[in-house]
Amino acid sequence: MRPEDIMNTPMLWVVSSMMIIGILVQSAVYLMTALKAAEKMGIPRSECITGIRSAMITAVGPAFAPVITLMAFIAVFGAPTGWALMNNIGAARTELAMAQISVTQAGSVLSAGELSMLGFVFVLWGAALNHCGWIIIGGYGAPYLKGGVDYMKRTFNEHWIKLLMAAAALGLFGALWSAQIIVSGVLNGQNLFVSVVAFIAMLMISHIFKGNQRMLELSLGLAMVVGMVAAVLAF
Repeated sequence: MRPEDIMNTPMLWVVSSMMIIGILVQSAVYLMTALKAAEKMGIPRSECITGIRSAMITAVGPAFAPVITLMAFIAVFGAPTGWALMNNIGAARTELAMAQISVTQAGSVLSAGELSMLGFVFVLWGAALNHCGWIIIGGYGAPYLKGGVDYMKRTFNEHWIKLLMAAAALGLFGALWSAQIIVSGVLNGQNLFVSVVAFIAMLMISHIFKGNQRMLELSLGLAMVVGMVAAVLAF
């Protein structure tokens, strides 16, 4: 039997849809919980709607890369599996790395029409094991992390704790950015150029439209689009 014989079968669609349904339910629960918490904190519903709209718009830019990866996954693994994999990860490159490692261990090739049945099975197991880390840390570790933050706020100056959290976020995104700028110890000039263009676009949009809340909500997404257009025109 070849993997193509089962990749798009109804049963795989049913199994894959369970993950998507779980994600949708989880998202709805998070949204309702957040709205209730905001109400208790006295945050106006209008501000909540503004934040939700801003998050939805901002998510459009980062979604481009996963969509391209999804098209490649559909060609190799079929629509149901590709659909499920791309909705249960933190980054598209994580899933690509997992798939490559899995098929290599199976002695197969990550390519449409060349993937063996054993390689397909290895990818499914690799995805399941790869996702366990996210679930364990995020699901079971979050309450303990919150307790640690609360303890620091009670023990130390709350102002410095806020700065520490901001520095942690800055360090996280800085590490992700630097990993794209320096690849295997070599400076990637193209990625650096695009990053600088997007950064300048972000500053300009934020400065020009600093009094326009709607435009500020679009600023990150617009900066990403400017960066992508600049990349296409330049390279």
